[in-house]
Amino acid sequence: MDWYIIENIDTIDSPALVVYAERVKQNIILAKEMVKNTEALRPHVKTNKISEVCKMMMDEGIYKFKCATIAEAEMLAMIEAKDVLFAYQPVGPKAHRLLELVKKYPATHFSCLVDNMDSAKYLSQLFADANETIDAYIDLNTGMNRTGIKPAYAMDLFENILVLPAIKVVGLHAYDGHIRDTDVSQRQKSSNSAFDQMTSVKEKIEAAHHITLTIV
Repeated sequence: MDWYIIENIDTIDSPALVVYAERVKQNIILAKEMVKNTEALRPHVKTNKISEVCKMMMDEGIYKFKCATIAEAEMLAMIEAKDVLFAYQPVGPKAHRLLELVKKYPATHFSCLVDNMDSAKYLSQLFADANETIDAYIDLNTGMNRTGIKPAYAMDLFENILVLPAIKVVGLHAYDGHIRDTDVSQRQKSSNSAFDQMTSVKEKIEAAHHITLTIV
């Protein structure tokens, strides 16, 4: 294959970042073809960290994003991304920086993760003091054992957060990066098992509180 060959290589001052825009667009279109509705997509920008690539996604109707850092969140806000999930539970300076983004970029809807009551109380107080609000997703531990609350305790956490001001649980989040079975059929079973834990929690909360939650 010669698609990756740079014809004017002698004009590029290395090190340099090279983006094959046509290939990127093909990948974006392929991602869209894999789902029934483009609204189901929420790409994680840690894989590219480039505003131009994110704009290409937006041009294709993708408007929801995940990010891992405050810098990535700000980059998305600067290009007027509509919906940005900070896939992290912000504490200390990170929480303050997220609040500043919320105030600075009102056109972008920001949200974050939470998996314990202490962090939820901290965010609640911080945003309440600033007369702002923050949407949150309860981060579930479905087997990776890195972050998140065990599904069995998610209902209690949700109900405790209900009484807090300035923070609202709008959905559930989980990451199944631990599933790496080489056999495709086994990997599918493992993935389904992890997802079933989320849907079980979702159904219990929705039935008890007559709301609709989003899964990320």
